[in-house]
Amino acid sequence: MSTKAERHRSPWLPWLPSLLVLWALVPGPALAAEFRSGDVVRVGPQEVIEEDLYAFGRVVTIQGTVRGDVIAMGEQVDISGTVEGDIMSAGSNNRISSPVRGSLRAAGGELSVSGPVGEDAMLAAGNLRLTPEARVGKDLYLASGDARLYAPVQGELRAAAGTLTLAAPVGQDAHAEAGTLRLTDEARVDGNLSYRSDKDAQLASGAVVSGTVEHLAARQQKGWGPAMGLIFWLRSLVGLFALGLLFSLLAPRFARRVTAMLRQRPLPSLGWGAALFVSVPLLAGLVFLVGMLLGGWWIGLFILALYAFAIALSFPVVGLFLGRWLLERFHKTGAHLAVALLLGLVLLTLVGLVPVLGGIAALATILLGLGAMLLSVLRGHEPAGAPV
Repeated sequence: MSTKAERHRSPWLPWLPSLLVLWALVPGPALAAEFRSGDVVRVGPQEVIEEDLYAFGRVVTIQGTVRGDVIAMGEQVDISGTVEGDIMSAGSNNRISSPVRGSLRAAGGELSVSGPVGEDAMLAAGNLRLTPEARVGKDLYLASGDARLYAPVQGELRAAAGTLTLAAPVGQDAHAEAGTLRLTDEARVDGNLSYRSDKDAQLASGAVVSGTVEHLAARQQKGWGPAMGLIFWLRSLVGLFALGLLFSLLAPRFARRVTAMLRQRPLPSLGWGAALFVSVPLLAGLVFLVGMLLGGWWIGLFILALYAFAIALSFPVVGLFLGRWLLERFHKTGAHLAVALLLGLVLLTLVGLVPVLGGIAALATILLGLGAMLLSVLRGHEPAGAPV
């Protein structure tokens, strides 16, 4: 690829996961924070929170005023109040209509932004919508399967999407890597437009680009590029975090037993996990064959389904243990369970991106998680010294 084309790569994408880790580990200012968790977390319209807000639940609704930052995660997140700091939000269905004076970082399966953002916005979603009521005060970075931008962006736009529709002004340059790029009559780019795609952009007659328009050839490489890798990483992180959060909320005592087991008996957990990892598929296959002859073949499939669920649950289990251990090393013992879970999962999923080492780490995580859960079930009580 030519040197000119190389200049249009997005250098921030590979560094984003590492920045998230540093954000979680580096001690910040000694600000007060309010933690709320549960099945439904709600901040009423008349409530005013004078500090940072950490909200974790299946449904999170914030209608009041938050003077500090908001960190919200859940299956459904709806932020419609006023946030004077930054917002970091993740959820399967994520709607943000709140005025945000700081920056916005949000990820979800469905993500809708309909409020003004004072500074930068970094967004990742399967389906992303910026409504006409929204506005981004500085730069916008996004990764999405289908992104539709109807809100003005004052700064630079950098986007990676399967389909990108631009229907609003961009104050500076716009860079896109997209399968399909559309500029409607309402689109206006005050700087240069460069895009990487295997087909020409669809520019409406009323679309305006003040600078040059440059079409770069699509990257010919096996696998996903950095942007799609980022989407996959974020989706994995959000899914595992939601699973771990539900596990901790629905079975808190068992979650404590498992993490305590990992702390006190890591080698037995690893050994028993290896035994389960090998033996359960063989057992399920045997049960299926016998069931085909005698009836009850579906029991084998049921065993495999439980086996797959246990493997998936191993990552939040080990992530929770790892996050608590790291926070203790950085003298943040008072951090909320969800913070420890998020930190541990970020590190696990980052290591999983490394060739060879990622596969080894994933296997070790599965074996440790399976073994710790089995030992916790067999013992039926918390080991001595289990954290409460």
